[in-house]
Amino acid sequence: MRFLALFLLIPLFEVVVFIQVGGQIGALWTILLTLATAVTGVTLVKTQGIRTFTAAKAQLAQGETPAMAVVEGILLLLAGVMLMIPGFISDAMGALMLLPFARRALAGTVLEKVFIARANQAQPGHKGHTIEGQFRRDD
Repeated sequence: MRFLALFLLIPLFEVVVFIQVGGQIGALWTILLTLATAVTGVTLVKTQGIRTFTAAKAQLAQGETPAMAVVEGILLLLAGVMLMIPGFISDAMGALMLLPFARRALAGTVLEKVFIARANQAQPGHKGHTIEGQFRRDD
């Protein structure tokens, strides 16, 4: 239900902001600004994506798990998608995810939630869905 509400409300807010910005600076400048953010976003995602890939590769070479770099890469992809969607709210969210400190903080939060969820699943005394025992086949 929340996803449906977000799916309907976010585009509505985007249209409202788009109309207000267009009323202030004009339709042509609004369209040019939207195109400029998309092109800039794609360029920044490409360069930062290469940097993140290089960091992940270096971590793998050192025998470390590149979890943070992988999550940052996913966030960069999401930032690129948000920058390519026409609208100023999605552009602002995408631009925020392009900032390294904001992306690292968000990636850290995502990793924390994943590890907490995994820790809750692996409670002491439970071995997942494995049932110890023996069997024999009667034909």
